[in-house]
Amino acid sequence: MAVKQGGSPDPNSNRMLGDIIKQAKTNNVPVDNINRAIKRATEGNAGDFSESTFEAYGFGGASFVINVLSDNPNRANADVKSTVNKRHAKIAEQGSVLFMYDRKGKVEVPAALDEEQLLDAAIEADIDDFLLLEGDEEDTSIVYVEPTESAKMLGVVNTMGYEEAKMSLAWVTKAPVECTDEDFDKNMHIIEALEELDDVDSVEHNMSN
Repeated sequence: MAVKQGGSPDPNSNRMLGDIIKQAKTNNVPVDNINRAIKRATEGNAGDFSESTFEAYGFGGASFVINVLSDNPNRANADVKSTVNKRHAKIAEQGSVLFMYDRKGKVEVPAALDEEQLLDAAIEADIDDFLLLEGDEEDTSIVYVEPTESAKMLGVVNTMGYEEAKMSLAWVTKAPVECTDEDFDKNMHIIEALEELDDVDSVEHNMSN
Protein backbone atom coordinates (compact mmCIF):
# COMPACT_ATOMS: atom_id res chain seq x y z
CA MET A 1 0.00 0.00 0.00
CA ALA A 2 2.84 2.42 0.82
CA VAL A 3 4.43 1.82 -2.60
CA LYS A 4 1.10 2.44 -4.35
CA GLN A 5 0.08 5.50 -2.31
CA GLY A 6 3.54 7.06 -2.17
CA GLY A 7 4.04 6.60 -5.90
CA SER A 8 7.53 5.09 -5.73
CA PRO A 9 9.34 1.92 -4.60
CA ASP A 10 12.27 4.11 -3.51
CA PRO A 11 12.13 4.81 0.26
CA ASN A 12 14.27 7.92 -0.24
CA SER A 13 11.55 9.58 -2.32
CA ASN A 14 8.54 7.83 -0.73
CA ARG A 15 8.38 8.97 2.88
CA MET A 16 5.47 6.65 3.77
CA LEU A 17 7.42 3.65 2.51
CA GLY A 18 10.56 4.82 4.29
CA ASP A 19 8.69 5.03 7.60
CA ILE A 20 7.20 1.55 7.14
CA ILE A 21 10.61 0.05 6.30
CA LYS A 22 12.04 1.65 9.42
CA GLN A 23 9.20 0.14 11.49
CA ALA A 24 9.68 -3.27 9.88
CA LYS A 25 13.39 -3.27 10.68
CA THR A 26 12.59 -2.22 14.25
CA ASN A 27 10.23 -5.21 14.46
CA ASN A 28 13.06 -7.50 13.27
CA VAL A 29 11.54 -8.20 9.84
CA PRO A 30 14.37 -9.60 7.65
CA VAL A 31 15.61 -7.28 4.91
CA ASP A 32 14.93 -9.96 2.27
CA ASN A 33 11.26 -10.03 3.31
CA ILE A 34 11.04 -6.26 3.01
CA ASN A 35 12.60 -6.29 -0.46
CA ARG A 36 10.30 -9.09 -1.65
CA ALA A 37 7.25 -7.17 -0.44
CA ILE A 38 8.38 -4.05 -2.34
CA LYS A 39 9.05 -6.15 -5.46
CA ARG A 40 5.58 -7.73 -5.31
CA ALA A 41 3.97 -4.31 -4.93
CA THR A 42 5.72 -3.01 -8.07
CA GLU A 43 4.89 -6.01 -10.25
CA GLY A 44 1.96 -5.64 -12.64
CA ASN A 45 0.34 -8.91 -11.56
CA ALA A 46 0.51 -8.20 -7.83
CA GLY A 47 -2.71 -8.44 -5.86
CA ASP A 48 -4.43 -5.06 -5.66
CA PHE A 49 -4.82 -4.61 -1.93
CA SER A 50 -6.97 -1.78 -0.65
CA GLU A 51 -7.57 -0.34 2.80
CA SER A 52 -11.01 0.28 4.24
CA THR A 53 -12.54 1.07 7.60
CA PHE A 54 -15.73 -0.27 9.15
CA GLU A 55 -17.46 1.28 12.14
CA ALA A 56 -19.63 -0.62 14.60
CA TYR A 57 -21.47 -0.38 17.91
CA GLY A 58 -21.06 -2.99 20.62
CA PHE A 59 -22.59 -3.34 24.07
CA GLY A 60 -22.76 -0.77 26.86
CA GLY A 61 -21.92 2.24 24.69
CA ALA A 62 -18.84 0.65 23.15
CA SER A 63 -17.81 1.42 19.58
CA PHE A 64 -15.32 -0.24 17.25
CA VAL A 65 -13.13 0.95 14.39
CA ILE A 66 -12.30 -2.04 12.19
CA ASN A 67 -9.30 -1.57 9.91
CA VAL A 68 -9.26 -3.82 6.83
CA LEU A 69 -6.54 -4.55 4.28
CA SER A 70 -7.81 -6.83 1.54
CA ASP A 71 -7.40 -7.87 -2.08
CA ASN A 72 -11.09 -8.81 -2.12
CA PRO A 73 -13.30 -5.98 -0.76
CA ASN A 74 -16.52 -7.94 -1.30
CA ARG A 75 -15.28 -10.85 0.81
CA ALA A 76 -14.00 -8.50 3.51
CA ASN A 77 -17.29 -6.60 3.59
CA ALA A 78 -19.32 -9.81 3.94
CA ASP A 79 -17.02 -11.34 6.59
CA VAL A 80 -16.88 -8.23 8.78
CA LYS A 81 -20.64 -7.61 8.68
CA SER A 82 -21.42 -11.28 9.33
CA THR A 83 -19.02 -11.43 12.30
CA VAL A 84 -20.51 -8.30 13.86
CA ASN A 85 -24.15 -9.21 13.24
CA LYS A 86 -23.85 -12.79 14.46
CA ARG A 87 -22.71 -11.48 17.84
CA HIS A 88 -25.65 -9.04 18.07
CA ALA A 89 -23.56 -5.93 17.56
CA LYS A 90 -24.38 -3.40 14.82
CA ILE A 91 -22.50 -2.01 11.83
CA ALA A 92 -22.66 1.80 12.00
CA GLU A 93 -23.10 4.32 9.22
CA GLN A 94 -19.89 5.75 7.85
CA GLY A 95 -18.63 8.61 10.02
CA SER A 96 -21.02 8.00 12.91
CA VAL A 97 -18.24 6.43 15.02
CA LEU A 98 -15.04 7.90 13.58
CA PHE A 99 -15.92 11.45 14.58
CA MET A 100 -15.37 10.30 18.18
CA TYR A 101 -11.79 9.23 17.39
CA ASP A 102 -8.54 10.97 16.45
CA ARG A 103 -5.95 9.50 14.05
CA LYS A 104 -2.64 9.27 15.93
CA GLY A 105 0.82 7.86 15.59
CA LYS A 106 1.43 5.14 18.17
CA VAL A 107 4.81 4.10 19.55
CA GLU A 108 4.78 1.04 21.82
CA VAL A 109 7.73 0.66 24.17
CA PRO A 110 8.53 -2.50 26.21
CA ALA A 111 9.54 -0.40 29.24
CA ALA A 112 8.13 2.17 31.65
CA LEU A 113 9.26 5.52 30.22
CA ASP A 114 10.17 8.50 32.36
CA GLU A 115 7.95 11.39 31.23
CA GLU A 116 10.49 14.13 31.95
CA GLN A 117 13.25 12.35 30.02
CA LEU A 118 10.88 11.75 27.12
CA LEU A 119 9.78 15.39 27.17
CA ASP A 120 13.37 16.64 27.01
CA ALA A 121 14.19 14.30 24.13
CA ALA A 122 10.98 15.19 22.28
CA ILE A 123 11.70 18.93 22.56
CA GLU A 124 15.19 18.32 21.12
CA ALA A 125 13.55 16.56 18.15
CA ASP A 126 11.06 19.44 17.61
CA ILE A 127 8.05 17.28 18.55
CA ASP A 128 5.37 19.69 19.72
CA ASP A 129 3.00 17.41 21.57
CA PHE A 130 2.63 13.84 22.74
CA LEU A 131 0.66 11.72 25.19
CA LEU A 132 2.42 9.11 27.34
CA LEU A 133 0.31 6.28 28.77
CA GLU A 134 0.96 3.01 30.55
CA GLY A 135 0.77 0.02 28.21
CA ASP A 136 -1.63 -2.89 28.57
CA GLU A 137 1.13 -5.03 30.09
CA GLU A 138 3.20 -4.22 33.16
CA ASP A 139 6.31 -2.10 32.54
CA THR A 140 5.29 -1.06 29.03
CA SER A 141 4.43 2.36 27.62
CA ILE A 142 2.48 3.84 24.73
CA VAL A 143 3.28 7.23 23.24
CA TYR A 144 0.73 8.95 21.00
CA VAL A 145 1.76 11.74 18.62
CA GLU A 146 0.47 13.40 15.47
CA PRO A 147 0.75 10.93 12.56
CA THR A 148 3.35 13.07 10.78
CA GLU A 149 5.64 12.85 13.82
CA SER A 150 5.43 9.06 14.28
CA ALA A 151 8.82 8.27 12.76
CA LYS A 152 10.45 11.14 14.67
CA MET A 153 9.05 9.89 17.99
CA LEU A 154 10.21 6.35 17.20
CA GLY A 155 13.68 7.79 16.61
CA VAL A 156 13.53 9.64 19.93
CA VAL A 157 12.59 6.47 21.79
CA ASN A 158 15.34 4.54 19.97
CA THR A 159 17.97 7.10 21.01
CA MET A 160 16.81 6.70 24.62
CA GLY A 161 17.92 3.07 24.35
CA TYR A 162 14.64 1.35 23.47
CA GLU A 163 15.48 -0.24 20.12
CA GLU A 164 12.58 -2.70 20.34
CA ALA A 165 9.91 0.02 20.23
CA LYS A 166 7.21 -0.44 17.56
CA MET A 167 5.45 2.23 15.50
CA SER A 168 1.99 2.18 13.95
CA LEU A 169 -1.04 4.38 13.27
CA ALA A 170 -4.14 4.09 15.43
CA TRP A 171 -7.59 5.55 15.97
CA VAL A 172 -7.74 6.89 19.55
CA THR A 173 -11.07 7.56 21.21
CA LYS A 174 -11.95 11.05 22.39
CA ALA A 175 -14.80 9.72 24.57
CA PRO A 176 -13.82 6.57 26.51
CA VAL A 177 -16.61 4.58 28.17
CA GLU A 178 -16.51 2.12 31.04
CA CYS A 179 -18.64 -0.96 30.41
CA THR A 180 -19.99 -3.48 32.87
CA ASP A 181 -17.92 -6.66 33.13
CA GLU A 182 -20.57 -8.56 31.19
CA ASP A 183 -20.66 -6.02 28.34
CA PHE A 184 -16.86 -5.84 28.31
CA ASP A 185 -16.61 -9.61 27.85
CA LYS A 186 -19.17 -9.54 25.02
CA ASN A 187 -17.31 -6.73 23.29
CA MET A 188 -13.94 -8.46 23.62
CA HIS A 189 -15.49 -11.60 22.12
CA ILE A 190 -16.52 -9.53 19.08
CA ILE A 191 -13.06 -7.96 18.79
CA GLU A 192 -11.31 -11.32 19.02
CA ALA A 193 -13.60 -12.80 16.33
CA LEU A 194 -12.91 -9.85 14.03
CA GLU A 195 -9.15 -10.07 14.55
CA GLU A 196 -9.26 -13.71 13.47
CA LEU A 197 -10.48 -12.68 10.00
CA ASP A 198 -7.71 -12.71 7.39
CA ASP A 199 -8.71 -9.32 6.00
CA VAL A 200 -8.86 -7.49 9.34
CA ASP A 201 -5.63 -5.67 10.15
CA SER A 202 -6.65 -4.30 13.57
CA VAL A 203 -9.64 -3.30 15.71
CA GLU A 204 -9.74 -0.25 17.98
CA HIS A 205 -12.37 0.54 20.60
CA ASN A 206 -13.40 3.16 23.13
CA MET A 207 -13.59 1.00 26.27
CA SER A 208 -11.59 2.30 29.21
CA ASN A 209 -11.76 -0.90 31.30
